[in-house]
Amino acid sequence: MLKPEIEDGQVTLADPAFRHDVLRGFASRPRAIPARWFYDRRGSELFEAITDLPEYYPTRTETAILRACCAEVARIAGAGRAVVEFGSGSSTKTPILLRAVEPSAYVPIDISGDFLRESSAGLASAFPGLPVLPVEADFLHPIALPAQVAAAPKLGFFPGSTIGNMIPHSSVDLLRAMKASLGEGAMLLIGMDRIKDAAVL
Repeated sequence: MLKPEIEDGQVTLADPAFRHDVLRGFASRPRAIPARWFYDRRGSELFEAITDLPEYYPTRTETAILRACCAEVARIAGAGRAVVEFGSGSSTKTPILLRAVEPSAYVPIDISGDFLRESSAGLASAFPGLPVLPVEADFLHPIALPAQVAAAPKLGFFPGSTIGNMIPHSSVDLLRAMKASLGEGAMLLIGMDRIKDAAVL
């Protein structure tokens, strides 16, 4: 439960981290608020509904690419890697990858804890022999992964073209955080959209 704070003589329930990000975002150019604040449980549900809309092509396209290319991904990555998914959400594309690469474990990372636990339980049921180790965290910063996968080779998974929504220095910071989380010798399978006409977007 949030504790009330006094701000300019008024009581506020604003999360201090949220307030900090909003004020910093409004002061920067271009103005921006970190997308993580959209992804509580309801925000995650709304985003999943958006991905089902006919106008939202990235999910359909990326799913088709994964189905066509996962055998090659498996050949390049080799069996036995721990798959670490950044911003896992509902993990709808994940089973395609997991069936192909024969992972030693699956580590979904998401900021929405309720949504994360629900989707993790579904994947654990679908893959009963696979350790599913959810981590509730903001993947924009380095994350300490579960001890069970510390020594395992890792395959990072970041579908969805989220990196295309970032300004360049934020993209670089994200990739550095992913490298720090995954460790040396890891691989990263990442989704990126091409530049599109504004009418398509």
